[in-house]
Amino acid sequence: MSNEIIAQLASNLLWLVLILSLPVVVVASVVGVLVSLVQALTQVQDQTIQFLLKLIAVCVTLVMTYHWMGATLIGYTNMAFEQISVMGK
Repeated sequence: MSNEIIAQLASNLLWLVLILSLPVVVVASVVGVLVSLVQALTQVQDQTIQFLLKLIAVCVTLVMTYHWMGATLIGYTNMAFEQISVMGK
């Protein structure tokens, strides 16, 4: 029984990491593609522009989603500790 709980907790944790990182990765990818497209069209090849815009976009995304990310992570942690306490009985 305890092996099943541990496997389920590990599986849920991997899904949680995927879901929590998804907004930041999507925003960074979209901004990177858009900036690359604009740079290709204007023939401006400065990497600092792309880095700066991606950094700003990722920071804004983190500020907008930190409450949801924190609440989700705390919810998972509480559930994991409850499962561990049940497993110990």
